[in-house]
Amino acid sequence: MAGILVSFHCESNPGFAASSHELTFFKMAQRLVGDTSNIHFSYRTLENGRSSSLPDDFHNIIEFDTSNSSRSYLQNIQNYIQKNGIEVVFGFDMPVKRPGYRFLRRGGVRHIVSYWGAPMSSINRGFKLLFKKIDVSFAANRPDHFIFQSEGMRLSATNGRGISRMHTSIVRTGIDTERFCPSAKRSHYAHETFGIPGDKKIVFFSGHMEARKGVDVILKTAAHLVNTLKRDDTVFLLLGNKNGEEKVYYPLFKGTPAEKYIVFGGYRKDVPEILKSSHIGMIASTGWDSFPMSSIEMAATGLPLVVSDLPGLQEAVSNDTGFLFETGNPVAAAQKLEQLLDNEPLRVQMGLAGRSRAVKLFSVEQQINGIEAVIRSVTGKTLNTTH
Repeated sequence: MAGILVSFHCESNPGFAASSHELTFFKMAQRLVGDTSNIHFSYRTLENGRSSSLPDDFHNIIEFDTSNSSRSYLQNIQNYIQKNGIEVVFGFDMPVKRPGYRFLRRGGVRHIVSYWGAPMSSINRGFKLLFKKIDVSFAANRPDHFIFQSEGMRLSATNGRGISRMHTSIVRTGIDTERFCPSAKRSHYAHETFGIPGDKKIVFFSGHMEARKGVDVILKTAAHLVNTLKRDDTVFLLLGNKNGEEKVYYPLFKGTPAEKYIVFGGYRKDVPEILKSSHIGMIASTGWDSFPMSSIEMAATGLPLVVSDLPGLQEAVSNDTGFLFETGNPVAAAQKLEQLLDNEPLRVQMGLAGRSRAVKLFSVEQQINGIEAVIRSVTGKTLNTTH
């Protein structure tokens, strides 16, 4: 029976979306090969320790950096592949080229499927896109197929990196819609946890504090609502900051009335409870974004969304679940927020529609089914087909 290697390009215990995929990928692999002894996981490094997302009795975990060009290092990986009969590699964010691919193929890997949680490239045209297509065609050991979370991400591969559309698929990311769900009675958990007055509405954001995530746009939006429009009914709660990352944003609001309406909550493991007491989800990315898992978590909890008008994010909302606003424009974002803040029936209606859409399209089960179907299509009958 063929084995499968699930390969992560990052370190173990990476946090954020990568960690949430681990158990999903494990369940998908289990469906494909049956016996868990035929499932293997790899990470660029295991310095951060074993992931708590994987079953306690699962031990086929190795270090594997596909970008390492050391022949002796890659020969050891080749030997591991041969020893364990691994015929399929399912990799997270595996690009077109890596030194390790040749040794995977030598070891007996027949199929490489790459699952992308981010855009691959900016959009290219003309001779540059032609060059990219030629470059892909000459990458002999490249992945056989690429899976993306959104049409916007797929376009970054086909119209950016030069990958043929026939070698791509879309499988929407999935979340636990029972864990992320509305509360029958609105909770004040977030208010009590962060010392937010109970009568304030909460605009929620969760993600990295890097510039492309548009944290500055969220803070400028907060400042506009409070300092210019004189609103005092809303608090902006931002999660994901660590090691003082938020301090770079202090000049945007410190010393102004908006200061007491902005809360940085750090890196949290109780996000579902916090979401249940929030009112609106906001994502203000200004660079590229993919199809943020946080957008689905918010929607599944019944929050209407206000997000940047960018590829990927455009697919995170529909007309009845939220609003798009001009990328990088805090005034436009504030206008959309006000429509929801001042119209509770609309807020509730959009939240219910978002919940329904998340359950239908973005469950873990549909993600597992989608990935499994793609891999079976790519591999034919090389894997266990008893499921």
